[in-house]
Amino acid sequence: MKVKQAVAVLFFIAVFVVSGLESHAKDKPIEIVFSTYMPTSYGYLVQPLQEFMAQVEKETAGKVKFKFFHSGQLYKGKEEFAALERGEIDMAAPNDLYLTGIVPETGISNLPFMWTTPRSMQKSLDAGLWSLGIKEKFAKHNVVVLGAAAGGPYQIYAKGFQVTGPDGIKGKKWGVSGSTASKAIELMGGSPTTMSSGELYLALQRGTIDGCTRPLITGLGRKLYEVVDNISVTNMAYFTCVLAINKEKWDSLPKDVQEIMLKAGKQRDRRQLEILEAFMTDAIKKYMDKGVKVHTAASKELAEFKKKMIPVQKWWLTKVKDGQKYIDFIAAHH
Repeated sequence: MKVKQAVAVLFFIAVFVVSGLESHAKDKPIEIVFSTYMPTSYGYLVQPLQEFMAQVEKETAGKVKFKFFHSGQLYKGKEEFAALERGEIDMAAPNDLYLTGIVPETGISNLPFMWTTPRSMQKSLDAGLWSLGIKEKFAKHNVVVLGAAAGGPYQIYAKGFQVTGPDGIKGKKWGVSGSTASKAIELMGGSPTTMSSGELYLALQRGTIDGCTRPLITGLGRKLYEVVDNISVTNMAYFTCVLAINKEKWDSLPKDVQEIMLKAGKQRDRRQLEILEAFMTDAIKKYMDKGVKVHTAASKELAEFKKKMIPVQKWWLTKVKDGQKYIDFIAAHH
């Protein structure tokens, strides 16, 4: 009898312990490791990410908790996507131009003069530009896209000279961020080298490159005003800041959490545009205050740039078999 009682007691203890463990597991927050190469000084890019995380944590009532790593603490710009694909991090906000070698279609954002303003680009993204096939290709790399937001237009930074037309590119070494930009520089007679924004400062300081093409925020965030003395404003191309999550992590999340994250992702896209537009109104003044000469390309100069870059689109179409549908979509939604 005593043996039976002992067995019964042990059984109930075991049930209690297992139940307790299950309860603890249910109460334990879902941890999401978010990594970005971007420094916090990239205000219009990082602030919306921080707001996204805060919104998700709030709307899930603490069910989700983020661990946020910025400034390349875990991975640099060109390393993030592979780390995300492998599941070494859960979320990231990669620059699409670092991905053109993996998903060539992402180069659409850097084709010269496709949009006049960030708002016109965001209109194309919101209308479904990435749903033409880019999201599907990301999924094949174990990555789910939660958002796509317009980045600031690319300008021309130069050390020791001013660029007022395509001839200013010729014979110089340039730091660029993707294959499309590389082709554009080549067509103007320059020598391009693909590098992340974190590599630009030293490359310019040491004379490894003579200049670079980057958005205004890069120069401020990376303090490029210390190593360049001229900027030419052309709004020649753009980039997309992707909000992405590892697919296995995404599939493991409860449906209600997924819905909250999708909603917050759309809000992130809107907020980035709002902050970007405000940023662009005073960025030029900040450069001038730092002693950088700012040249805004006149209509005639822009026409020369555009004429020189027409072959870029034709080249891109040889690399992206169904690329014309992206170009046509932008023409109809911008």
